[in-house]
Amino acid sequence: MVGGLTYVLPIVFGVSLAVALIIYWIGGRLAPKSIQGTDKNAPYSCGEHGPVKEAKLNSERFLTYAVYFLIFDVFAFAAMTSFYAGGFLPVIYALVVLTAVGMLIFARKNSKQRPYP
Repeated sequence: MVGGLTYVLPIVFGVSLAVALIIYWIGGRLAPKSIQGTDKNAPYSCGEHGPVKEAKLNSERFLTYAVYFLIFDVFAFAAMTSFYAGGFLPVIYALVVLTAVGMLIFARKNSKQRPYP
């Protein structure tokens, strides 16, 4: 019974790949074709021309939120895997995360940079 199942996975993968390629090919045939370079300088639909300078991303603010997300993501993984360990392990993980977030908030409040709008 196990010997018959060894061919199922490659067959399913091949069929899935073939279906995906067929859908991609049909989508390419049905998609509207555009002339290169005509839409780059066109105005918006309201008639207003696009902004001259590029929008700037506040990378410091983005990285702050990325660090918060990373901390809470690692905490969620650690908490979910530590529930079967029992004892104080989930509590210790929670205290470590709260300490890290508290340090980030404290460092952000004490920084001499301008506050975020």
